[in-house]
Amino acid sequence: MKRNVLNTFLVVLALTFTACGDDDEAAPSHEVGKWDLKSYALINVPSEYASNEGLAIGLNQINLGITDYDLELNSNGSFDRSITFIGRLPQDDLGTWVLEDDELTLDSDESSDNEEFTVEKNQSDDLWLSVSSSISLRKDAINDTLTAAYFNSLTAQEQQALSDQVSLDLVFVFGRDE
Repeated sequence: MKRNVLNTFLVVLALTFTACGDDDEAAPSHEVGKWDLKSYALINVPSEYASNEGLAIGLNQINLGITDYDLELNSNGSFDRSITFIGRLPQDDLGTWVLEDDELTLDSDESSDNEEFTVEKNQSDDLWLSVSSSISLRKDAINDTLTAAYFNSLTAQEQQALSDQVSLDLVFVFGRDE
């Protein structure tokens, strides 16, 4: 009988501690932390340009002029960022952020326009934020027939004439800044 009372007491005690554990705060989302822009990538590329799908682009390989982009997303919903453009001093910015489903909105204290990104899932611990964009690309069929020597012999205007403006998603690939 004493053993049954002791077992019942232990079960009630265990349930009490388990119930208290439910009151703990939820773990912060993956997006919370300090991030540093590492590169860009192209996704959702039309099929005629498929060789560019997932293409990784270095910061200096695309003409956005960004040389450094640091972003801190705090668990209290605030953000702090610093963006440096070629030939300019860093631009620091504060504001709030909201994540609903896979849509991240940055509401800057400095601007009346909200910035909206789509959070893309990836295999690593990176933060991928994408925006709809238009970029000049050559169709795969054209690339398959061009030789480097011929392409390099063309003028810049002739090279540009081989490209089309293509709608796709430009991904900002951030790595954790430990």
